[in-house]
Parts: sequence; C-alpha cells; structure tokens
Amino acid sequence: MTRIRSSLRASWRYGRWVVVATLLPIVVAVQVAIVLLVVWPFDPADLVATTEPLVLVDVRGQEIATFPAVGADRTRWTRLGELPAIAVSAVIESEDGNFWNHGGVDGAGVARAVWLDLQGGRFGGSTLTMQLARMLITANEPRTWHAKLRESMLALRIERAIDKRTILEQWMNRAYFGNGAYGYAAASQLYFDKPPSGLSDAEAVLLAVIPRAPTGYDPLKHLDAAIRRRDRVLAMLVDHGVITAGRAQAARLTKVAIGRHTRPNLAPHFARWIVDQLPADVRSAGGLVRTTLDLRLQKTLQTRVAEQVASLRRRNLDQAGLVVLDTQTTEVRAMVGSIDWKGPSGQINITTRRRHPGSALKPFVYGASIENGASPFSIAWDTRDTSADYFAPSAGVEHGPVRYREALASSYNFAAIDVLQQVGVPRLMSVLRAAGVGDLAGAPDDYGLRLALGAAKVRLIDLTASYGFTVKGGFVGVPRGIVTAIGPDGDRWAPARRSERRVFSEQTSWLVMDMLADPEARRPGFGMELPFDLPFRVAAKTGTARGFADTWAIAATSEVIVGAWAGTFDGSPTQGLVGMDAAGVLARDALLAVAERGPLTLPPRPAGIDEIEVCATSGMLPSARCPVIRDYVARGDAPAKVDTWHDAEGNVVYPERARGWLARRRLSAAIP
Repeated sequence: MTRIRSSLRASWRYGRWVVVATLLPIVVAVQVAIVLLVVWPFDPADLVATTEPLVLVDVRGQEIATFPAVGADRTRWTRLGELPAIAVSAVIESEDGNFWNHGGVDGAGVARAVWLDLQGGRFGGSTLTMQLARMLITANEPRTWHAKLRESMLALRIERAIDKRTILEQWMNRAYFGNGAYGYAAASQLYFDKPPSGLSDAEAVLLAVIPRAPTGYDPLKHLDAAIRRRDRVLAMLVDHGVITAGRAQAARLTKVAIGRHTRPNLAPHFARWIVDQLPADVRSAGGLVRTTLDLRLQKTLQTRVAEQVASLRRRNLDQAGLVVLDTQTTEVRAMVGSIDWKGPSGQINITTRRRHPGSALKPFVYGASIENGASPFSIAWDTRDTSADYFAPSAGVEHGPVRYREALASSYNFAAIDVLQQVGVPRLMSVLRAAGVGDLAGAPDDYGLRLALGAAKVRLIDLTASYGFTVKGGFVGVPRGIVTAIGPDGDRWAPARRSERRVFSEQTSWLVMDMLADPEARRPGFGMELPFDLPFRVAAKTGTARGFADTWAIAATSEVIVGAWAGTFDGSPTQGLVGMDAAGVLARDALLAVAERGPLTLPPRPAGIDEIEVCATSGMLPSARCPVIRDYVARGDAPAKVDTWHDAEGNVVYPERARGWLARRRLSAAIP
C-alpha cells in the first residue's frame, strides 16, 4: 500500500504540470474574455440594416430588374410583433430550445458540439444569438473552432447589449431562407407572394424550418423534405405546450402552394451582365443602378429574335442573339443573349460567349492592307493557288483577280487569304487586339492564314464594338452598360471610363466603311434583294463559321452599331444557313427599329481622300483600251503605273500568276 501511495504521489508530481499546462490557457482565455466583455461592449448601432434590393433602370428610368437584398433588407424590415407567433416559436423550439435561459452561449450545446466533433460530425451547438453573430461577421466563413470562438464572444457581447426580443427580431430579419431571400418577410413574398401576416400556420412553420438547411429544405426543389421537417417541428411545439394537437393537425392537413414570385426581369442577360460588373460591396449594399439600356428597343428586339428563330427552326437553327451599341459612346442600348432565359441553355448569353466569327474579321484584313498603301481598287487574287500555306477543304468558287471593293463586300475567301498573306498574320493579330476583338492567345502559327476566315474565337459584343472604327474615324471604344450606381445612403460608384483606341487612320477607316456600304459590290457574291438593301446606306459584313453552326452580321452607322448571331449553342450544323440569311436579317431589323426614331447616316468623306479614275480590270491608271471606273484612294496612294493588262485590241492579257486559274476556268467551261 505504501508503495502504491508513493507511486501515486510521483505520478501526481509529474501529471500536475500536464494539468496546469492544459488548464492554464483555458483560464487565461476565460479571464481575457471577461475583460473584453467589460471593456469592449457591443454597439447596438451595428444591428441597423443598411442593405436594400438592387434596382436596375434604363435610360428613361424605367425598371429593368430588381435583385433581392444581400443580407438584411431595410426596406422589408419586419418588427417581431408583426411576424406570426407560431413561426417565432418554431424557430426557438427547433434551433435553440434554451434560448430564454442562456446568456448567448449554451454550455450544454457547446459540450454536444465538442462530442460531435470528436465523433467526426459537424460543428453544432450554436444558439440563436451565436447564429446572429455569425450573420453579422460573415455567413461564408468556414466553420472552424476559431470562427466558433469569434461567434461565441460576439454572442456574449450582444446578449449584454440588447434584449432577447430584439435578438429574435434581428434573427428573423437576417436569416437566409434560400433562393436569394434574406429575412422572413422576403421569404414570405418569394414563396407565397404575400406578407407574413397573411400566412397560414402550415405556411408560417414551413418557412421557419428553411434556414436550418436552405439547400436541403429548399421548398422549390425539396418540398417533401421541408414538409417532413415542418411536421416534426409542429410535434415539438405540441410537446412543449406551445400549440394544441388539433392546431398542429390542422396545419399538417393544410395544402401549401409554393411558387417563385419575383418581379419581372425585362432584360435578364443584360441585367446579369451588369450585376457581374459591380464590385462586391456595391452589389451587397443594393440601391439604384442607372444603365444605358433602352428598354423599348430591347422589348422590340427580344420579340424579333424569337420570331427569327421560330421561322428557321425547321433548318435546325435554335438560338440567336443581338446587341445594339450607341456608336459615339459604345453604350449598350439592347442586349438579347438568347431567345428564352428560362428555357434549356437559355441563361447562356451568346453576346459574351466566344465563337468562331467566320468572315466577319475580313474588314480588319483589308484595313491593314490599305493602311500599308493599298486602296479599294487594288487587286486581290481569289484563286485556290494563292498560297501554299492555305489548304481549302473544298474547291470553292474562284473569281480570279478582283478589286478589294468587290472582294471584301462579296466576302471572297481566297482573296482574303491573298491579302492576309501580304499583310502578315502577326500584323493582323496586333490590329485585332488593338480593336478589342480579343486577346488572341498564342502565336501567329497557331492561327495561320485561316485567321482571315475566323480561326480565332471572339465575343459578339467585342466584335460589334470593334466595327466602330469604320464610322468613328478609326477609333474603337469599350462596350459599357453602367452609368452610375447609387447606394442606399447616396454613395455613388461608376466604372472607370476607358479612353478610345485608334485602330486605323481616318482615311483608311472611311475607305473600309465605303466598301462595306457599297450595295453593288455585294451583288456578285450575294445576289439581289439582300437584308442590307435599306433606305439608307450601312456598312455591313456577315460571317459564317465552318459547319454552319455560327452565323454573324455586323452593321454600322454613325448612330448605332448592331451585332447579330444566329445558330446552335451546341455546335450542331444548321441546314446550310449563312450569315446573310440568318444573322443578317436580325441586324437589318434592329437597324430599322432604331431608324424609326431618326435617320441613320454614315460619316462624310474626310479630307485626304481623292476620287480618281482607274482601270476596272487591273486597278492601274487607265489606258485607252481598258474599262474605266471611279473610286476613292487615300491621297498619296494613287497608282503610278498605267494599265498593262490589255493588248492593242483591248483584249485582257492576264499576268503569269493567272495561269492556273485560267486553266481551271477553261476546264470547267469545257465540261458539259
């Protein structure tokens, strides 16, 4: 026995230091907590709700969309006495049965949380006051012991500063009820389209259980699970004498009609684009955002886009999009991202998705060449043997030597390859980057000469803005949709204005515009009765990507620039639809809708552009034997040589380069 006592004394002498080392930090932490509670009181002013819904309005102040407040909504703050008593009781019984007795932290709950954690479970034990503390700190902080300690400390401070009823009121107005609804009143409007005072017992208790698991008890997706939880809570209320068994049974038997009742979003793709640009603090504060959208135009074009898709659905076209920019400011006046926001893939905004643009990049190829001294009457070789570096998967139609004007307006592919070969892929990539078309990641060899035909993926909104160079003297702006955001307390925020970038000279830009606006130059490639045969001139270009899944059309005037896309989101081919037939019609309709409010024009010829006579066949100075046309040229770039393509009798004598094309043409003519 003596030996045992000696052993115990020795063990205690050693073990007491372990106990002291273990308990000392806890004792110190408790003492520090007590001191903090005394010298660091909670300020009730921190409980004042400051957030509001975010309201987007158009250029006339008409509401486009309203997004719910992120956090406590001061515009829907509901006093505790105005909330259903059964709902408040349900929250207490299911979340914190000892609410009226603890001082902010429930010792039994904490012990239970420790046990769950040791068993590999989740952190628990949070009182309603601790949950309120978590809402005030951040709802997204990971659930760690460090976070739990912060919540506990704040909960103790809150309990010292305000009464229990105020804590309940704060909780009921701040809790998250799923689907963007913060606060009981917001949830009541969202799910039942009525204020809390109009809820039945069945509805009131159903809402009360959602914050416990906003995803698992989401009544729009998991109504059965939410109702099962509601019924368990009703049983708890009966067991604790809060309500009678008869009242609980009546609530269980009452049918609930759950829905999603929100204010209409009249331009959902645009609204989402705007919200995504707002800084997090601006978005969470809410308030009013003045945008650049013209809601009247938006509604007209949304209808028109849907009609165009319906008319071409038989040819496997299932989606379309459209964007309208103010030319001078690059402000977005209309944005249609798809035909149905709520339909399959409807939330895809095609105006901000990267797709292959087909021939819609060609104006930049010709612009770069003209900037280097070429002109609208320079000759491009639309022949299959233009370059050994370009392989055409199919023979394609050859037009031989053609003037730039016709080659661009009629969108001849081989001619564009010829011009790009002279310009160089690196130069074109620089031009496209300067125009804001895209980052074009990678090296020139990653694209090759196919860049002229749309090898790079670009966004419709960027490409539309980049066509501004044709009608703005060579300058390009960045698309913008926000004028200013005004917070609940009058604070203002606006995105930084980015200066416009020059892409080409004023003379080059006007010449490209004039070629794109020439209806007669389009006829050889597209025929008669085209969408862009309008009562006014418009600089327009279409594009069709390989596979016919993407069709594009961009049209520019001094007043607006329109970009349209039509095709299939999944990349499946349409039945041979090209840009002029699908997207071109949408661009035309947008122009006509805008033109109803005022005339659409093109910029006048600038200084430094001369009108001269040239040979229609060779693009050289005319001789006595060649047909003569008049065209424009930047001063100093007029041809120096007289035509050499006609002999003494006036017959065309093509240069050696035409040999292959002439042979193929003769062979084709000989085949019956």
